Amino acid sequence: MAQRSGFCAVSAISNSKLMGDYRHLDGYIAAILVALSGTLILELIGLVDIGTSLYRRPTFNWAGALFGGLIFGIGAMLSGGCASRTLVRSAEGNIGAIVTLLAFALSGMATLIGILDPARAWVASSAIDLEPGDASLSKLIGQPHYLLPVMVVVSGIIYLYRHLREQNNWSYIFYGSGIGLCVVISWWITGVLGQDDFFELPPTSIAVAGPLSRGAVYISTGEVTGNHFAFYLLPGMIIGAFVSALISGRFHWVPPAGSMVGSYLLGGILMGVGAVFAGGCNIGQGLSGLSTFSITSLIAVGAILSGMSLTLTWINKRTK
Repeated sequence: MAQRSGFCAVSAISNSKLMGDYRHLDGYIAAILVALSGTLILELIGLVDIGTSLYRRPTFNWAGALFGGLIFGIGAMLSGGCASRTLVRSAEGNIGAIVTLLAFALSGMATLIGILDPARAWVASSAIDLEPGDASLSKLIGQPHYLLPVMVVVSGIIYLYRHLREQNNWSYIFYGSGIGLCVVISWWITGVLGQDDFFELPPTSIAVAGPLSRGAVYISTGEVTGNHFAFYLLPGMIIGAFVSALISGRFHWVPPAGSMVGSYLLGGILMGVGAVFAGGCNIGQGLSGLSTFSITSLIAVGAILSGMSLTLTWINKRTK
């Protein structure tokens, strides 16, 4: 789905800002709306304890979310693709994306357990303990948990309905909704099917940055760290994109332009560092995290989009 629709936060920002083409943005919004509404239902009916997830931990790492999100957004725009798009393009044979992906994984590992780990820990030390014991924005402001998410979903549906009459974006909304549904299904799998009566684990959902960094750790040390569902989901995403590229005829080895190699490399490094600082990328925080209505995720996503927008403005001025 991500391959067929070109699902990408960078495309959503750049196309809407430069060309007035909102199709990618509409697809991303559709994914958020489906993920948010589905996750809310799972929590309200008591099927999955979303409140125990990583994103709703009662510590507000505002500095990591803010500065890490900005760094990730800058890197994504420099490399020309967000976490999911870089993954898909790598599976299609784009060598520039492969360079970005490798830099992403290695810098993420360095931030997770390597030379940048002390800096990450120092930033995390400024985290604020939240009194309600939950990072849900609704609970922080004393509102019923369902109220704000429902308002967001209704507003988003109205926005998409109006755009349907202006742009031919049915396919983007369809595939985006499918990706959002994958987030919901992942919560259900890890929160219901994956639970052990003797050793309860917090539920989790789709992510790219964390599993990618931990994949580099595994290659280096042979140790599987973090949540196993997300860790094993990542190679499945790569294989799925590769098979889809072969079937659709989209797989071609594409060498990068020499002048862009530095941007791919620097972009990947910034994406890896920023994502680990922020606790996730535009997929982990931007879809799975937002689906929990976590204040940390809201700050991280705002910072990611700001970093992308600022970098796009800088690139445009530089090329004129």
